[in-house]
Amino acid sequence: MALAAALALAACGSGEPAPPEVALVPAGPGAGGHAWSWTGACPLGPAAGSGCARAGPVIGFGQLNGNAWNLGGGADAGSLDMSVRAGGAVAIDGDFSRTAPCTEPGCLAPTASTWVRGYPNVLYGIDQCRAGGSPAVSPRLPLPMRLDRVPPHLIGVADYSTRMPEATYNVAYDLWLNPTGTRRPCRSQGTLEVMVWTDYNARALLPPGLRVGTARIPFAVDGAARTRPWSVYAANIERDGRTAPWGGTVWLVPDSADVAARGRVGVDLSAALWAAGRLLQENYGWADLGPRYWLDTVSFGVEFGPPSGDPLDSGPSRFSARISAYCLDAGTTLADAVCD
Repeated sequence: MALAAALALAACGSGEPAPPEVALVPAGPGAGGHAWSWTGACPLGPAAGSGCARAGPVIGFGQLNGNAWNLGGGADAGSLDMSVRAGGAVAIDGDFSRTAPCTEPGCLAPTASTWVRGYPNVLYGIDQCRAGGSPAVSPRLPLPMRLDRVPPHLIGVADYSTRMPEATYNVAYDLWLNPTGTRRPCRSQGTLEVMVWTDYNARALLPPGLRVGTARIPFAVDGAARTRPWSVYAANIERDGRTAPWGGTVWLVPDSADVAARGRVGVDLSAALWAAGRLLQENYGWADLGPRYWLDTVSFGVEFGPPSGDPLDSGPSRFSARISAYCLDAGTTLADAVCD
């Protein structure tokens, strides 16, 4: 609750007009016509010649990030393609004949018990553990930023559509928080990941045992407000400010009646951060996040995996998404936030 109070005080500051949005999609001039592919052999940087690129392409203040972090099965099982279409829209297309989890010792998380094989996204901020390839940040929202200095009503707006013929999936914002202001963050004890879903299918839902409460997150689809409570889930969170060695995660998930497979979707991300902070204080005895944590990253994309939702399944994954607009509108309201 103290985080909410700090955000509210920031709104009353100097009386200066609210900063305009940080536009990430449509991509900048000249970006159209390019495509990049991620495979089991190149899960984190796209395939480039006979090897893998260091990081995804940077376009303006955004970065196309394939992030197929849990994809095993070799290079011949298919690919994840990200491209910039005419007009600057971003297309995500996955066509895998098999999507086994990555279990080799060198995998990012060789024992991860999840159906998620990857999270292709448009990234703003700092790429976790790979800061050297991150895009530049806008002076309108310079990250990392201490949470009690984040503008009130930081609204994420995305205009997107999905087609999921053969996949378990969710569409989500991924917010990374770090207990220091480092410009080279990496998942470690104390790192927090806050995932804010806007669409999903039933197989994607987290186990009921991880559900720890509810929250009201201001949320609108094509201008129409959705008011049902969201479910809050948590994992790898411990008492008094500790997490698992690789960090902890809080998920905010709307009611199934409110999911949006397409349309212009706005979410108050400041409210999501406040809800996560309140959960940690009330359920786990954490101190106020506001003066102790920094926001490093705000990404928007799609988590995907095999249709069964089985963490060990090596079944296929076929899916597509189109993001025609994505921006972060700071210091405004959900009703007024736009992507121009």
